[in-house]
Amino acid sequence: MTLKYALFVMILVTLGAPLRADEEAADREPDAQGPTPRPITVSQQIAVPSEEEVYAVESSHRQEHIYPSNFGQAGIFRVRSAESLPEGALTFGIGGEFYSISNSPIPATSANANTIAESLFVGYSPTRNLTVSVMRRNSSTTFGNPSELISSLGDMNFSGLYSFPISESLALAPLADFMISSNFNRLSPSGNTVSIGIGGALTYSLYPSLGTPLFLHANLIYHMPQIRSATFPVVQPEAYFNFSRYHTITLGLGAEYKTGDFIPFLELYDEIQASSPLAFASNPSKLSLGTRFTPLENKSLAFLLGFDVGLGKGLIVGVPFNPDYQIIGQISYTVGVTQTERKHYYTTNDVNIVDRKFIIRKNINFKVASAELMPDSTHLLDQIAQVIKQNRVKRLLVVGHTDSSHTDDYNVQLSLDRANTVKRYLVAKGIPDDAISTQGYGKRKPRASNLTEAGRALNRRVEFFILE
Repeated sequence: MTLKYALFVMILVTLGAPLRADEEAADREPDAQGPTPRPITVSQQIAVPSEEEVYAVESSHRQEHIYPSNFGQAGIFRVRSAESLPEGALTFGIGGEFYSISNSPIPATSANANTIAESLFVGYSPTRNLTVSVMRRNSSTTFGNPSELISSLGDMNFSGLYSFPISESLALAPLADFMISSNFNRLSPSGNTVSIGIGGALTYSLYPSLGTPLFLHANLIYHMPQIRSATFPVVQPEAYFNFSRYHTITLGLGAEYKTGDFIPFLELYDEIQASSPLAFASNPSKLSLGTRFTPLENKSLAFLLGFDVGLGKGLIVGVPFNPDYQIIGQISYTVGVTQTERKHYYTTNDVNIVDRKFIIRKNINFKVASAELMPDSTHLLDQIAQVIKQNRVKRLLVVGHTDSSHTDDYNVQLSLDRANTVKRYLVAKGIPDDAISTQGYGKRKPRASNLTEAGRALNRRVEFFILE
């Protein structure tokens, strides 16, 4: 293991120590000796909320969400997550980087150089697992005396990522990039500035197993040379921009932890110049430390501030120059971010949780005009019981609904009987009896029109709400 990777692991362990200590302290009684876990107690009497209170739960927002990155995908700053954005979510924002150096690598000058880069990005998830995005990046560097400016105007990066959940903790995702560089100080790109990258991302979450909102990411991406035109006789503009004249393999490692409104992160980004004479330890690489701040209740708005520390410099022609340090920042906003909380809930293929409400992809079926369960619903209820246990739900409300086929009194009683049938099944699977309350609303809360059979089928349902 090289020094830069050892440094990343050491910082991660150091940051994790106080977090683990806080968690262990929270699990002990104030006067307890040693790490004796605090027993979970459930109130013996659960007050059944009113109809208005139940449906207020449906519109409430939890504090967890998926964090967009500068590619419009979940993740941190440069390292990308293997999790997709929520289906239908749209994220957009602006990011920036700044650094100033006095040891300019440009030949024939030792003047100071200042670089500013800004990026505009948009990401969209058209399906449950796919995220597509586009980013436009502009960079400019001033150097010399008299001052001279070189610019990279409107470099475009089109990206796609498809997430494959391997388990509730692990996700893998192949990804592809299509990049068009502006060819520096020229307003139109050329064939020498078009390149493609392919690779993969991995994300491991500690939340399902330990209840700890710590997420670990890893990327491995191959990219063909971004610039293939002849080198400039004096100034190599790629020295100041993230373009290489060599085949590159990017290795990214990242970790993010959620605490309140803040998501501190740490990442190591190493660009290995595979076809260059550059030694491995001298490849352009950086260690980044920063935090996101999400002040809104639904967490759709995010501010990022951090800095990079340059490790490898990459001081040869055709390789991006890596400064000693640079400041990074970003503002992003995501529409539809509360459609899923997959990162912070244990879920299954058929059972998800959105804003404390269970989203069930199949129906819980009963015999006609009866509260007796159909055999094909038991597997779904087994998943629901597992989700309740894994997420340590303390108070759950089960609500029954019917269509408008019978009288009000009949429908209310039938909907309550069906909710109680579901409760008895869950209790038999190990859920505490006093942790579940039930309610029947009959036909009063239709999901669709009762004028068609399809609508009536949607209205005959059982819903689940997390109260605590």
